[in-house]
Amino acid sequence: MFQGFYNLASGMLYQTRNLNVIGNNMVNSATPGFKPDRMVSTTFRDEMLYRSGNRDKSNPVQIGSVSMIRASRSTVTNYNQGVLEETGGNLDFALTKPGFFAIQDSAGNQVYTRNGSFTIDEEGYLSSPSRGRVIGEDGNPIELPSDHITVDQLGNIYEMPIKGLGTGEDGGNTEEQEPVLLGKLRVVDFNDYTQLVKGDNGVFTTTAEGNEVDGGVQWKSLESSNIDPIEEMTQMITSQRATQSAAQVLRIYDQLMGKVSNEIGRV
Repeated sequence: MFQGFYNLASGMLYQTRNLNVIGNNMVNSATPGFKPDRMVSTTFRDEMLYRSGNRDKSNPVQIGSVSMIRASRSTVTNYNQGVLEETGGNLDFALTKPGFFAIQDSAGNQVYTRNGSFTIDEEGYLSSPSRGRVIGEDGNPIELPSDHITVDQLGNIYEMPIKGLGTGEDGGNTEEQEPVLLGKLRVVDFNDYTQLVKGDNGVFTTTAEGNEVDGGVQWKSLESSNIDPIEEMTQMITSQRATQSAAQVLRIYDQLMGKVSNEIGRV
């Protein structure tokens, strides 16, 4: 009977964590480039019975037998491409292929994101709000004097000269100048996405070395999240019902235990 308590309690804990993950997905459904997560569960047997003090599970040793207790191990991220939507914004960028924009956070560390909704910060650097400054191909933050730019598919950012700004010796307008290269977006991809650690604001960190990706930048566009709202709602309803059912069965177990205790007391 106690086994039933453990199974139901672990199931409720898993569903509670699953609801938190689903809720986070739904909250970020409108966040550009957001990638949703799914809970991955395992049994207590898989997670503990073949461990013997080593977390990497090397040289496992069986230390017990059957257990149906459910454990919520981790989450898996869906990295599928989202729909690209044209915005017309000069500081909006989307990636048409696998990879991430490289960002320098406030601590000077390099992090990664698919969210290409950028701004220019107070010091004149191309910035990803609440994430950090956008890194160029040379490893340094990209500095922009203004958003009067043009960008090619390789991620090269050019400053567009203002027509008629200069004058010639005869007092007339000078010919239009060539665009000036300000920097190139650094786009990085990884061979093994399981080494990426997902943090807040759709930012990923990793200790693995990334591979430079050339091309695949779509200017004046953003990648929408790849979340399916209907699927998320279905998952939420299913998880809520599972939690409610487990709670009802737990109450029945509690009542049975109470009766058993009373009967034993009479004996």
